[in-house]
Amino acid sequence: MVGDVATEVASLAEAGARVVLVVSAMGDTTDRLIALAGEFAEPPSPRELDQLMATGEQVSASVLAMALAERGVEAVSLSGDQAGIEVSGDPGAGTIVRIDPEKIITRLRDAQVVVVAGFQGRDANGELLTLGRGGSDTTAVALAAALGGPECEICTDVHGVRTADPRIVPDTQPVQEISYDAMVELAGVGARVLHPRSVELARRHGVAVRVTHSSDPGPSTVVTGEPSLEGTPRVIGIAHERDVRLVRVEVSASEPDQYARVLTTLAGCGVKPENLSWPDPGELRFTVRGSEPLGQPITELAVALDARSTVFEELGSVSVVGTALLDAPGFLPELLRVLADHRVTVPAMTTSQSRLTAVIPADAVDTTVRALHESFGLAEDRT
Repeated sequence: MVGDVATEVASLAEAGARVVLVVSAMGDTTDRLIALAGEFAEPPSPRELDQLMATGEQVSASVLAMALAERGVEAVSLSGDQAGIEVSGDPGAGTIVRIDPEKIITRLRDAQVVVVAGFQGRDANGELLTLGRGGSDTTAVALAAALGGPECEICTDVHGVRTADPRIVPDTQPVQEISYDAMVELAGVGARVLHPRSVELARRHGVAVRVTHSSDPGPSTVVTGEPSLEGTPRVIGIAHERDVRLVRVEVSASEPDQYARVLTTLAGCGVKPENLSWPDPGELRFTVRGSEPLGQPITELAVALDARSTVFEELGSVSVVGTALLDAPGFLPELLRVLADHRVTVPAMTTSQSRLTAVIPADAVDTTVRALHESFGLAEDRT
């Protein structure tokens, strides 16, 4: 893989292009580093875990720079700090504050290819922080914006954005162009191609993002403002999640601020509730994505608010993502018809102009995704 990338970049450099690359850790490096930390501490110190995790990207950057040098291309690897990336926040969840582009521009003036370790930076106190999930994509987009680049190319292991997960739906189609808004929605409800924070950053700075396969030529997707299609009712894709839980909290209906206090308590425990509803006075329902234990927040609610909570496990979600979905009368009824035809129960649902999401049993996710993909005509070749 490193050799293939080095060969392609060498061709660009020999043609006169000034190239800046952002790399992530190779293969299962991240998992191995987490396992290594677990051998010595459980749980490991967040700060020390960040020091360890950042080495995965630094290894990738240095070996790629070496591979380029072997092909006669002058290249230099930089850590996030050396690339001028300043971050803030907590270990494992840093956010990019600013980038000093001169550190990279100076290298480019010397006709060097610059290989930057993604996923990391330094805070104002000189502490190394990693950026959390999607950190390398976010680093790449942030650098493109700081350097004034009109487009950032993300090379991954898929041929761009598809109309559904190809591991579930064999006849997915490539999405050639998609708006920032629609891509944020897809990424936010299960599509793994890009992280929502990188797309939000691209939208803020007007950077187009092209998603391509890292080694196999084929279709690609460009994420842009897509002004000509905004407001046109259409379905773009079907996304899904497998780890969803539904939580029911019963509180005193006589106190009007109880719901706010529930959400404040949950936020203090790091829980991000979604699909909120108030079906009855004194009852709050919401969903939580992921498999992190909910024991602490449930206990906090019981102690602080005398609240009773019930957690329903083994749920997932399916989402129909598009534009102006509530402007056309047929999209929501069609979703409900498909769910009814397959006898799928729906304990929670949320709707907006760009997304229709149904919480369903986890064992019904694959069948429902395939049925919705077919029902909305997404298998048709639109090229």
